[in-house]
Amino acid sequence: MGAPVVAGLVVAATLTSPASAAPASTKLASGWSYSQTSIPAGVADGAELAIDQKRRKIFVTDADDFNYKDPKSGQVLPYPHPLNPKVAVLSADSRKVLRSISYNNLPTTTVPVSKTIPAKMPMKQIPVGIALDTRAGRVLTTNAETNAATIVSMNARAATPGDMVKSKLDHPMGIAADPTTGRAYIANVTLDEVAVIDTATRREITRIKDIYSPSFIAIDSTRHRVYIGNADIKTKGKTNYLTVVDSRTNTIVKKITTAANSRPAVDAATGKVYAASFATGEVAVIDPDSLTIVARIQTGATPNKIAIDSKRRVAYTSNLFKKTFTVIDLKTNAVVGAIPAGVGVHTLAVDERTGTVFSTQFQSSNLTVLSVKRG
Repeated sequence: MGAPVVAGLVVAATLTSPASAAPASTKLASGWSYSQTSIPAGVADGAELAIDQKRRKIFVTDADDFNYKDPKSGQVLPYPHPLNPKVAVLSADSRKVLRSISYNNLPTTTVPVSKTIPAKMPMKQIPVGIALDTRAGRVLTTNAETNAATIVSMNARAATPGDMVKSKLDHPMGIAADPTTGRAYIANVTLDEVAVIDTATRREITRIKDIYSPSFIAIDSTRHRVYIGNADIKTKGKTNYLTVVDSRTNTIVKKITTAANSRPAVDAATGKVYAASFATGEVAVIDPDSLTIVARIQTGATPNKIAIDSKRRVAYTSNLFKKTFTVIDLKTNAVVGAIPAGVGVHTLAVDERTGTVFSTQFQSSNLTVLSVKRG
């Protein structure tokens, strides 16, 4: 079958099958060591987090809403209780909670009680997805349940209605920011579009269309690239791919076939893209020049997110259902092993200065702090 074309550019290609690395072992390879602990995150239900390296701050979204997700079955049940939506701010050095940014002043939206209960109830703006515009000092969030997003100053104590993004959003999942351009990218899963937002005005610039079920997003400012994951996990005849967009023109450059529900991260040192499949555990390694998969790493896990330590040449996946971290040696693309977390680890980020990994815990008020040393 021939590759489809968008704006005169090839957007899909047949890939050869590069060699695959071995699955993770139950412990780290000889010579490698680790330590981990838990610290309070300043939230009721930590979802995603992001680190501002220059300001030495960690920002954590509090995803506490009216839904309870059973950690074993994944079933969502209504659980009405008082809500206090916010973004917690921690010190990356002292690991202490410094303050929070309240979302209580934002307008509420009515949502169904559940799929089986037609009645509706008011829902506050619950932040889940997060990104940082570090140049302008802004925190960007996608707001669960309400199909909205917020852009607020890092120094604010509370978000205001004027901080709401002025764009039609529907099931906004991933959000990413390019501080060099002041643009944000919001994945609208059910609209099959990514909204491009000016972080200063909070207004929509344009939309990138023809991306089926866009999920999580990674930015390569140097190469003017936006990498968009795809959450197609239920459709018959699945089409799973990573979309590559030119951020200067907001046009699709290519769609790279990947394992289902792959979620990208960029290695700042090499520009390589590591796309971790939540469905299969495979991590595809993508060359930024040829835009082809050059290696496949089998984690044997459930990587919710992947984070890259470019300086130390290590990658980490947070494996939500396996309750582990997978450690990958980027020098060899080999899995070093799996570290038991004891809890479902959700979203992780690496402190570039120290190499410390911070991860939210599923339906928990704590963060896991992980330190790994190379053998």
